[in-house]
Amino acid sequence: MAMNNMNQFSSGETRHGVSDGAKREPGIAPFVTKTYDMVEDPNTNSIICWSSSGTSFVIWDHNRFSFEVLPKYFKHTNMSSFVYQLNNYGFKKIGLQKWEYGHYWFQAGKKHLLCNIKRRMKNLNAHRDFSQETYFYGVEEEMRSQRDLNITLKSEFEKLKERQDEMVKGITSLKEYLEKSEAESRKFLCFLAKAVKQVVATKRDVEVRDVITSKRRAEDVTGSSKSSEKKKMIDFSAIKRVHDIV
Repeated sequence: MAMNNMNQFSSGETRHGVSDGAKREPGIAPFVTKTYDMVEDPNTNSIICWSSSGTSFVIWDHNRFSFEVLPKYFKHTNMSSFVYQLNNYGFKKIGLQKWEYGHYWFQAGKKHLLCNIKRRMKNLNAHRDFSQETYFYGVEEEMRSQRDLNITLKSEFEKLKERQDEMVKGITSLKEYLEKSEAESRKFLCFLAKAVKQVVATKRDVEVRDVITSKRRAEDVTGSSKSSEKKKMIDFSAIKRVHDIV
């Protein structure tokens, strides 16, 4: 099946020609022309477009690319066959994280350079130079990405450290506030205990005084009654003596 799709690339290029969506240029392989036109099409930039450097192209969504873009130019939906043809014409994959390919003579705005792209084994020097260039470009991109990541991580770390310092300050302030509140609470409880003790002592003294006063009053009343009865008895004895004398 893969061989059939590959044959579609080669034989289909000759059969369809301009009708496949690309105007055939003299000395330029139809596959190369169609690939260039695919990348150049602004209507599919969300699926496939030039990289920021303009020396390679990126397939952002290979599923949509296979089913929406490829059939317009190559009459099939086989991504593997397309990649095979890219390799056959000397295109190299750039990086490991995304579908990005490049060729020394495949550049944005320089369609006249496409005539230099030939099938493999016909331009080994250009392929070798491009491989070295793309390798170092890929390494540079990876280093740039790593540097940006390190800067981001360092920034995040500094933010986290600032938050940690703020949390430590907040915890210290809260601890001081709690200690101060606890000291004031102990002081208030001591004051309250003394006040209660004083009130209890005062109430007890009042009760004792009331008891003593009541007892004294009772004793005074009892003493007065006894004196009155004694006086009556003395008066009665005196009257009786007088009566006996008479």
